[in-house]
Amino acid sequence: MPLTYSSRGFVFVPAHSNSCKFLKSQNILKELDPDDENIYMSNLADKYFDRPEEPEFDICMADFASEYEIISINKNIKNPKTPIKRLQTLNFAIKKRCNRKAIIRYPYFNREIDRENYFENILSLYLPIRSRTDLKKPYELFYEIGEIFDTRQQCRRKVKEVVYENRKKYEAHLKETDEMESLFNQLSADMKDNEWAEIVANKEKDNIWSGDIEREDNPDFNVIHKSKNKNTFIDLKQTFATTDEIRPFLESMNYEQQEVFYYVREWCTKRLHNPDVEPLRLFITGGAGTGKSHLLKCLHYEATKIFSRKKHLEPDENIDEVHTLITAFTGAAAVNVGGVTIHSAFGIGTQCNSLNDHLSCDKLNSYRCKLHSLKLLFVDEVSLIQANLWGAMHSRLTQIMGIHSNTAIFGNVGIIAIGDFYQCSPVASSSIYSSLLWSDHFEYVELKINERQKTNVSFSQMLNRIRKIKKKEDMSKEDRDMLEKCYQRFLNKEYHPEALHLFARNAQVDIHNEEMVKKICINIRTFYEVDKNDKEINQNESKHTKRINKPLQLAKHAKVMITKNICVNDGLANGVTGHIVEFVENNNGNISHIIIRCDSPKVGRLHRVTCPHCHGQDTICVIRESNTIDQLDYNSQSKKGTKQFPLRLSWAMTIHKAQGITVDQVVISTKDLFGSGMGYTALSRVRNLEGLFLIDLHVNKFYCNENVDKVLSQMKIMRKKRLIYQQSPQFLNILFHNIEGLKNNFQAFSNYHLLHKTDLICLAETWLKDDNRLDHLQIIGYNFIHKTRACSFASNHSLHSQKGGGVAIYFRETIPIKKNDSYAHENLECITVEIGKNKIVIIVCYRSPQQDKKEFIVNLIQYLKKINIDKNILLIGDFNEDSLENKSKPIETNLQNLGFVNIFKDMSTTNNLTSLDCIYSNFILDQVQYRDVTGIFYSFHDALVCSIDIENIDKESNKEIEFNNDEKMDTDTSLHSSLSFLEISKKTNKRKKNTTVKSNHMFKKVKVASTVNIHNNVLKEKQRLFLRNYPNIKKGNCLEIKRHPFTFNDQLSIIGLKKINIIADGNCFFRAISHQLYRHENSHLNIRSETINYLIQNMNDFTPFIDEMYSTIENYIQQMSKDGTYADHLALSSTAVIINKNIIIHELEKKPLLIPGSDFLEDQLHLFYDPNIPHYDSVVCIDGSPAFLSSEHILFT
Repeated sequence: MPLTYSSRGFVFVPAHSNSCKFLKSQNILKELDPDDENIYMSNLADKYFDRPEEPEFDICMADFASEYEIISINKNIKNPKTPIKRLQTLNFAIKKRCNRKAIIRYPYFNREIDRENYFENILSLYLPIRSRTDLKKPYELFYEIGEIFDTRQQCRRKVKEVVYENRKKYEAHLKETDEMESLFNQLSADMKDNEWAEIVANKEKDNIWSGDIEREDNPDFNVIHKSKNKNTFIDLKQTFATTDEIRPFLESMNYEQQEVFYYVREWCTKRLHNPDVEPLRLFITGGAGTGKSHLLKCLHYEATKIFSRKKHLEPDENIDEVHTLITAFTGAAAVNVGGVTIHSAFGIGTQCNSLNDHLSCDKLNSYRCKLHSLKLLFVDEVSLIQANLWGAMHSRLTQIMGIHSNTAIFGNVGIIAIGDFYQCSPVASSSIYSSLLWSDHFEYVELKINERQKTNVSFSQMLNRIRKIKKKEDMSKEDRDMLEKCYQRFLNKEYHPEALHLFARNAQVDIHNEEMVKKICINIRTFYEVDKNDKEINQNESKHTKRINKPLQLAKHAKVMITKNICVNDGLANGVTGHIVEFVENNNGNISHIIIRCDSPKVGRLHRVTCPHCHGQDTICVIRESNTIDQLDYNSQSKKGTKQFPLRLSWAMTIHKAQGITVDQVVISTKDLFGSGMGYTALSRVRNLEGLFLIDLHVNKFYCNENVDKVLSQMKIMRKKRLIYQQSPQFLNILFHNIEGLKNNFQAFSNYHLLHKTDLICLAETWLKDDNRLDHLQIIGYNFIHKTRACSFASNHSLHSQKGGGVAIYFRETIPIKKNDSYAHENLECITVEIGKNKIVIIVCYRSPQQDKKEFIVNLIQYLKKINIDKNILLIGDFNEDSLENKSKPIETNLQNLGFVNIFKDMSTTNNLTSLDCIYSNFILDQVQYRDVTGIFYSFHDALVCSIDIENIDKESNKEIEFNNDEKMDTDTSLHSSLSFLEISKKTNKRKKNTTVKSNHMFKKVKVASTVNIHNNVLKEKQRLFLRNYPNIKKGNCLEIKRHPFTFNDQLSIIGLKKINIIADGNCFFRAISHQLYRHENSHLNIRSETINYLIQNMNDFTPFIDEMYSTIENYIQQMSKDGTYADHLALSSTAVIINKNIIIHELEKKPLLIPGSDFLEDQLHLFYDPNIPHYDSVVCIDGSPAFLSSEHILFT
């Protein structure tokens, strides 16, 4: 019997060039010549490089070792199952393995400290090569930017891509493996001699810290107190709020809440499309009544909706998995926001060492199955959470997610914490802001608009002052007087007899409740605890030496509170209130069930399905259960075996229990307040001052925790989105949105936080009809015009009778607008207005997917010509053509030919990251930086917002340049088409000598809209010097190359650069400049236009340098103005000056040449020139950032 057995073989692969080799046998060595260097036996790598020259063997070394078996050529194999192939020179053969592939092993090199050997090793392993010389040094750079010809796919491919593809076959979790390797290398490098001593010392601290959690007793979580309930698993499910339930919350968010909402929404969208996005760590705070719970429900709904999109689910995910989860410290708080408790959600016990108590294998597997897709966790009422519980939650999430890294917290799950540290703090424990897992990791935002007391401004202001009052600070006279009135109203008994009373301690709560039950109820029943045999335990019985809780005094109609988390998912949680409806007796005449009608009808929906006593009713019922007493010093072990109904009277409750609730009237005792924030928490439970009553007044009991100010000042503030709108009369603020139904979405749309800062609101897909009433669609301060689909199409058109469509405009009443309705049906869904003062034409247009693109283009161009395309036009709409798609885009192409540029071309505008919505302009937008895309919750489409400087639009900068034999500078109006930039001929023209053009051509002179001063004498002198020396520079410039062949990419990669391919249509130079400036090629015509204008204004300066193929400067300018004419050194020099940049030209085997355009060396643009085509490409750094070279790498004139 073999000592070991394996189902698959192992093969060691000596991939590195410096791998060990065995010497040949002594007999062979003796026969060799003393100078013979062939003294080593061949290893697997040698055999790999000697493999047959056949397409089958165009594989990497790893595949060769794993898939093929090496055999001796002398070995006689009868009837082999796979063909045997001889190596080229070595006396060996190879044959494909019949069974499973072998597992490969290979040398290991530290990526952090031995990078070259590391990259040589993986390149040798996973890159198909025929010789080690195919690998280029430096290996890391070759890995990052190198290219090889893939013989199997018959194309050039990135080295990194090929290596990654082959490596994935053998390292299934490649990304995780690299992270673990980096962490291991880092730990190895940082390892100290006394590391174990430090580990032991820290372990002792951890044990002490963990013991605090074990010793704590939280009455909200008695369900997991007992050791037998340790690691109790609850069936977590993804909760979905219905649209009808949540829509009113979404539509009523104020602008503060909307800022946070759309900030989180943007993160969720990024996380959906990129799992490597940095986890969100956000703390939402604010005073009582600022709508934190309201916002939490909105955020949870939106995040769940985004993460549950089927199209974007990971391969191992399904729509029913938990992507978002709401938790809270107490059961009542969890029920209030539709969540679960922290303890039950993560199986954290309160009487065990939660940090060290890892889940059992079965439980861990169950949690991972449910929570492995968790992306965003909400934690409500964080002010009540202890620091050690916060640490336990981090430990448990790390275990569940399987991410163990000293740089990743909470298992890399996004966390949104909600709460107010100025309210009640944890009892006898430190708050979470003292934890290292809080201070450096969370950013925060504070809500300041009070929604609960918004109808009583003075009361709201008083609460804000009391919220932050210091312990030794005197209360203002105004606030003291207001509280005195509340005290007087209590003495006058102006409150309802059953109004909620709040006390600091349980003893006071019990006294008031006992008084109320005797005062209001009849037939009061007494319920003692029972033992395991259901026998009542009387307090006077001597055999029960342990402390017995007081019996319950209950009756019909008594107000009660549940004191145990029976089923948090169903709302049956500690702190839920109601009143007793009935008592149910069993066959022995004892009370077995108590039926309760809860204050919230949502509580107990699941319970009522199966309970025979509550089925079809709006009630729930409770039975006797263990561990139900609500006392902080409760010892579960001393109560073993006793049972009681999980109820207590609730006409009064403690202030801690009341945190998070809102009532109409509250009566408060301030005498025994003992903690910071208690007074403020109690006062803020009521909606208005008239509902507040004080049993007594001790103003010195109102104070906050002074550490909170310091903690918040040290936290990062949430990065609010920069407001694109410019608040100046000279700017026109525009918003465009495909609203997908104006009537249905009007409430949310009219409440949108950017709406009232907008001057012009353009809408598509309004879905309005001609007979719709419009009075309920009015917005104060705006005028409204619209056009339905039926009015846009002729009656015989197929879209005339179709539902949907329609466009509309809201414009501010102070803006003079002229509506253009002078044209009949154009079979085009559009509406046009003109801003009177500035003569800007605004066209809002929509193309239905059912409308043919060719028809749309023809109709749109005809419409533009009727309006007069020479005007400054903004064409705004949704054309249902994705500008980000790598396919033909006929609408965009035709509009570009007319001189229009989509200023949102490079931005996604929908939930699917497509760019369907657009704003085209035919005039130069210097303020293009004032643009943004912002999400709106109710629509598939995002909103486009931009701000345009309408006062500084240069009217003459958009006129054409024409050749004219007349010496007068009049304007030629006979052209059939006037564009908003230089008129460029559409014929492609190579440089040809033209002797037929007369030399007396004159040009219409125009004003160039340039952002730089082009009359710098020093710069002009540099330009003349460059043009004078250019012929000599061209001949003498040569770069010393150490090896051949040398490619464009090799030359650039040595200096850390790469080229970006530019369209080859004769405009490549101007396209490359456009890419350098704007990261797109669309502005090439405008740049050529400004270059020609500069040449016209400075003809005398350029005349001495005209090439002999042109007889005059006029001929040269005429030829250069044509679309598709290649740019020469004159055009290059002129362009450098007008854009105020030094243009660096890279050419194969030549030193980069600087064409002066700026006085500062750091103002650089980089192009690569191929004289054989000729053609220009754009050049950037390897990481995509703008390129830069120091002076020693540049050739100056």
